[in-house]
Amino acid sequence: MSEDGGKHAGSERGFPAGLILFLMLLHVVNQVDRQLLAAFAADIMRDLGLNRSEFALIAGLAFSGVYAFAALFAGVLADRLGRVKVLAGGLSAWSLFTTLAGLAQGFWTMLAARPFVAAGEATLVPTASNIILARVGDRYKAGALGLFFAGIPLGIGGGFLIAGALGPVIGWRGTFMVMGAIGIAALAVLVRLKDDPPDLSQRPTVRGNLAALIAVNKARPRVMWASLAIILAHCHTATSPFVQLWLVEDKGLEPARAQTLYGLMFVCVGLVGTFGAGLLGDWAHTRLGWDRARTAFLILLVLGPLLPLYRLADAGGAAFLIGMAGSILFMTVLYGLVFVVVEELLPPQLKATSTGLTMLLINVFAIGGVSLGIGVVSDHLATSGAADSWTIPLIGADALALLAIPCMFMAMRGAQTDR
Repeated sequence: MSEDGGKHAGSERGFPAGLILFLMLLHVVNQVDRQLLAAFAADIMRDLGLNRSEFALIAGLAFSGVYAFAALFAGVLADRLGRVKVLAGGLSAWSLFTTLAGLAQGFWTMLAARPFVAAGEATLVPTASNIILARVGDRYKAGALGLFFAGIPLGIGGGFLIAGALGPVIGWRGTFMVMGAIGIAALAVLVRLKDDPPDLSQRPTVRGNLAALIAVNKARPRVMWASLAIILAHCHTATSPFVQLWLVEDKGLEPARAQTLYGLMFVCVGLVGTFGAGLLGDWAHTRLGWDRARTAFLILLVLGPLLPLYRLADAGGAAFLIGMAGSILFMTVLYGLVFVVVEELLPPQLKATSTGLTMLLINVFAIGGVSLGIGVVSDHLATSGAADSWTIPLIGADALALLAIPCMFMAMRGAQTDR
């Protein structure tokens, strides 16, 4: 199909709400399973006898390092074998090993389970996001992806709320097992999902697709700048596994209050970030003729000053709550906007691979490396008796995340030349 033909066909497509809602709910389960470790951080550290560096390794690099490379291979496999097949295998794996993580007896057994959870969960975004993009009309794409990525705030916030609700009743171990069972039940629905068959004439490989992506990035630097923006923005997302510990130890909140406050805020504000930003981008694109990169840049420009406000304001005050809302928005606004910007510039056989490569870089550098750095620096500061032993490394991660703003500006500037 020609480029013009593809655009015309895309414009005739609608908004398959049932499909998007199911994949969004699957994303919720995915994120809850991932975030339970952070939501139960204090309990797990106590029961398994973990120090800060060990917890940071389990929550960060041991998960995200595997997630990263699995996401790349999942993208290539999805382009070769079919998206539903790859996603079904991933759902089976992450649900089983979430259950087994609930049986962990110490550092090594939890460390052994988490990479398998990561490998399974890594299949979701490259497959599901491209299923949605293939089914949705051009004018709805950012909103549709925003709805799918609403699974992130619902899952992260829901993880904290579930921890607060089920933790006192069945404990963190029981909660892990319940979530694993829910994932297995969702598998019965997923395998019935219809999807376009892969183009077997292309026979994609990791090396071949990566070479093709490099060529696209050289020809259209806008792809690189937009991808780099979302990668750097995840340096702030890397702070989320430590939120409960930071709120309790540096800000003086009670653990239950920290779980409930952050959980509710992430659900409510995060929905505005993912779905709302996507709708705003689609509206500005249709009514004002704005490129979606412009919408993303302006949003980040407004949110940037709220990150230091969040870290430095007194807990419980209006400034602190505004800063927390800005922090959550910063974590969630780019998904629908950036993935549509990139998707518009790529041939169909590279789209899932590109998403997988972006997830690899996000998880190796932004989430894995930065999370480990936060844990190591915090351990050193706590040992030396420094005050605010969580706040200082978290501010450092926020500073890296703010580099997403100039990257998004460059993506916006490239809108005319790369189209």
